[in-house]
Amino acid sequence: DARPNPNINGFSASLGCYPIASQLARHLDLNTLHNLSLTCRQFRANLLQFRSQLVKQTLHCANEDVQIGSRLAERLRESHQTWQTGQAGRITSGKVGHCARDMVGECRKCGKVVCRNCIMKLPPRNTFNGRLRRLCKTCTRVPLWYHTRLRDSWSGNRPATFTESAYARGPCTCVDAGVWLCNTCGQSLRADDLAYTRGWLWRTRYSNYLGGLGTGIGEGNEGVECGLGEQCFAVRDVVQEIECDADELAALECEAKQAGLEGREWRGASYLFQEIEGIGGAVKKKVKKRVRLGAVVKEYEDEREHSDHLRRERDGSARCWCCWCARVLPGRKD
Repeated sequence: DARPNPNINGFSASLGCYPIASQLARHLDLNTLHNLSLTCRQFRANLLQFRSQLVKQTLHCANEDVQIGSRLAERLRESHQTWQTGQAGRITSGKVGHCARDMVGECRKCGKVVCRNCIMKLPPRNTFNGRLRRLCKTCTRVPLWYHTRLRDSWSGNRPATFTESAYARGPCTCVDAGVWLCNTCGQSLRADDLAYTRGWLWRTRYSNYLGGLGTGIGEGNEGVECGLGEQCFAVRDVVQEIECDADELAALECEAKQAGLEGREWRGASYLFQEIEGIGGAVKKKVKKRVRLGAVVKEYEDEREHSDHLRRERDGSARCWCCWCARVLPGRKD
């Protein structure tokens, strides 16, 4: 009793108030709440009196309220659709058990709250370099804090509110803290990384076949796009021809039926819709769309000679973008 207690302060007193402790527990999982109680004896004494209530109110997974039967039916429908269409997707039943409460957190990319049973499987260490994306010249020169803010809060000047840091997206920590992504965000990671790597290789060979006359990676409209994509600071509008999917074909058929009901007639192609005969006589329907693409990234001379792409991004000398968690990786100048 004679020794003073340095842990009696405003925060320890707030932990002894049930409404404040209850609201705090809704944002913590069981492990974090346990670590908070182990901070000191005063914190443990204040939280121990509400233990039974706080344990039930901790952060829970977004899939916890979904019934196991409906979850299993959804996984089976996904596997059946994959076998019928032949497209790349889930062919197994997936996770259909109960969710955990000890390790729960937000998805690093979309912000969905998932537990350790609902996150994607940890990829091998040798695939971590495939997540890096090169930024264009404009995105590498803007201040770093622009890349750590949500796109909806961007403005001409830096916001001066005291709550700004609460909505900041920190740099990528996939290597240090681990990959914490939901299954939805982690389904096509390997396919996207492979397509991006093949894009670099294709552009290198394409420039060599044509003699290197204005066909480098950093030249023309066919260059490698900035890693930010549509959110690039030097974004541009480009008209592209893509094959019609099922939704677009249904919309065109609905438009043709509507034209017939109104006494109009629509046949053949148009400026935005064309029919092209492919290999083997197959007729493909293509539609023109105006899309937003990022600026073309820079290609260095040593990369063109040795085909060692993204070396500056791997060693940390240049600023780059992580496509797994949609966060920036600072460079040495940052």
